[in-house]
Amino acid sequence: MKGVFDQVKWGIVSKELEEENLKLASYDNTLIPLLGSLKGKKVLDYGGGPGILALTLKKLGAEVKEYDVSHDMLEKAGLKIGKKNVYENIKNIPKNHFDFVICNLVLCIVPEKEVENIVKNLKELVSPKGFVYIGFCNPKILNVTESQLDLRYNEGKYEENHTYRKIKKEGGYEISELHRPIEWYLKIYKKVGLKFIKEIYTPTYTLNKIKINDFIIFKLRK
Repeated sequence: MKGVFDQVKWGIVSKELEEENLKLASYDNTLIPLLGSLKGKKVLDYGGGPGILALTLKKLGAEVKEYDVSHDMLEKAGLKIGKKNVYENIKNIPKNHFDFVICNLVLCIVPEKEVENIVKNLKELVSPKGFVYIGFCNPKILNVTESQLDLRYNEGKYEENHTYRKIKKEGGYEISELHRPIEWYLKIYKKVGLKFIKEIYTPTYTLNKIKINDFIIFKLRK
């Protein structure tokens, strides 16, 4: 079984990520309507992986760019949205520029200090009138042992930051994820200077008689 335990190693499961239909149907179909009309909008997908969402946003009329720490992921994204539209170095990304800065499923796989650094970057890159959307697995379901997306091995408490294992049903690979309570993230956003607008959850479904929302998305601005 493949295992991903470092954010720069996600390239080894790029093929699996491109075939994750359930996750895309849940997450992307929740996020995209929040953005409204995308024609001519400047959008940065920060940590966008193989460029699946970026390509969709491009087809909807957005001027899309992507940044990722994985060279393999950027190569795949470049094939979808054009090599000129991917950034290999964060220093090359214009500040105060984007109408929307999107950061999906990134903060839950990086160390605590890196979370703060990434949120600072997101704030610097979004325009004064733009919005930041940050999303990841819903911390409130940490004790759910099985969702439609994965099997979870978690013995930690909600209020404590800790690491736990997941086995992804689509792709059959293992990841190490970092749980932090929602309140912890809200403190980071406030510390960095991003204003919390609202939190959105992906649609509810029932599995093993448990109601589940797989993901949470935060809408923020300067």
